[in-house]
Amino acid sequence: MQTDGSTGAARRRVAIARTGEAVAAHIARADGFAVYDCSDGLCERGPDLELPALSVGFLLAFLQGHGIDAVVAGNTGGGLCALLETNRIEVVRGVDGAVADAAAAYASGTLERGNLPCTEHDACSGCGNCG
Repeated sequence: MQTDGSTGAARRRVAIARTGEAVAAHIARADGFAVYDCSDGLCERGPDLELPALSVGFLLAFLQGHGIDAVVAGNTGGGLCALLETNRIEVVRGVDGAVADAAAAYASGTLERGNLPCTEHDACSGCGNCG
């Protein structure tokens, strides 16, 4: 998390896994990430990030390298979820709908999330978002 120098407000960089302009059902099936800088209940979209490769270790380094504080998606495997959360990247799962709507809801603190464990991979390994 960064601080906006002019107001001192916390600023968060959020990567929303996307398929077109919809929140991707699963990170592994995303076209890339829509990146938003959020502060004071507002968000501004920056350049999208395309996924050059998809492996757990690479994705962590990739997101950290772009200063990402949170990831929003329909779902993700428990191993990736745990790795990101352990490295201080918030994981918000169970989200669907338009990317812009998800970003606005995240910024305002009203984003509804689900606690859906991914059944395509392993069981949740401690990310705190599984039911």
